[in-house]
This record gives sequence, structure tokens and C-alpha cells, in this order.
Amino acid sequence: MSSLFEITGDLLRLMDMLDDPEQEVDEEAFLDTWEGMEGEFNDKVESWLKVIRNKEADIKARKELMEDLTKKNKRDDNTIKRMKDTLLRVMQLTGTKKAGTEILSASVRANGGSLPILYADGIKEDPLQLPKEYVLVVTTYKPNTEKIREALDAGIQIPGVAYGERGTSLVIK
Repeated sequence: MSSLFEITGDLLRLMDMLDDPEQEVDEEAFLDTWEGMEGEFNDKVESWLKVIRNKEADIKARKELMEDLTKKNKRDDNTIKRMKDTLLRVMQLTGTKKAGTEILSASVRANGGSLPILYADGIKEDPLQLPKEYVLVVTTYKPNTEKIREALDAGIQIPGVAYGERGTSLVIK
């Protein structure tokens, strides 16, 4: 069986024969050839579609497996965090600075780095409650696509902006 690209090339050459006014084409032979090539083309498309469906099923199965593994990892992370927190609390309550064996041990120590800042309720959510010298103003800019669409629809030209072409997609049923 020919490849999809070979079949496509053959079909295009056959169609070019029809467009060539200098070439006489036997209509019955042409139709027989066309039907045979069209059948081969449809068979090849079906084969490609089967491969696509199999690949889609593989992707779906891997996504489900990844989601399952991600959930298990999150559960294990939470268990580890709970165990570490419990161990730290127990060691702090008992005044134990170091515990364990020669193979594995745990110790309690103070964290390094800057001291954490504690905010009263609502200040972090509304920093304007702080004196202005302690507030950082952050401004972001992004295109207002809704207004741009309205302007383009109204025929207004905006430098550096235009509608693009809608793409095409393959629908598999």
C-alpha cells in the first residue's frame, strides 16, 4: 500500500490531468482510476485515524496515571510534613535538642535569615492602612482585548494590532 503522501500526489496529478486542456482523458478510465485511488486514500486516512485514536488513548491513560501519582505524592508530602511537625513539637515539649541513633538523628535549631514580619488582621490584604512610605505600589499593563476587538470591529485602526486568520482543525468522528 502506498503512503498517504504518495496517494495525495497521485490524486493531485490525476486532478491536474483534468485541468490540462491539451490532454485527452478517457472519462471511464479516469473515473475507475479515481475511485480506486479514492478508496486507497480513504483506507489510508482510516489507518492514520486509528493511530491517532490509539495515541489519544495512550495520552489519556498517562494523564490519569500522572494525576494518580501526583495525588499519591501530595499525600506522602502531607504525611511527611505532619510527621516532622509532630516530631518537632514533641522534641520542643520535652526539651530535647537532639534525638536518634548513629544512622539517623534529628535536632532542633533556630531558623536563620530575616525575622518574619507579623501583620495585624487585614493589613496584608489592605496595605493602604500602613503609612505610605511602607507601601510598595505595583502597576501592571496588559492589552485590553475587549476594547481592542470593539475598536477593530468598528473599523478603527490601531498601530501594531490587527485580526488574524482563524485556523482550521481536524474533526475526528
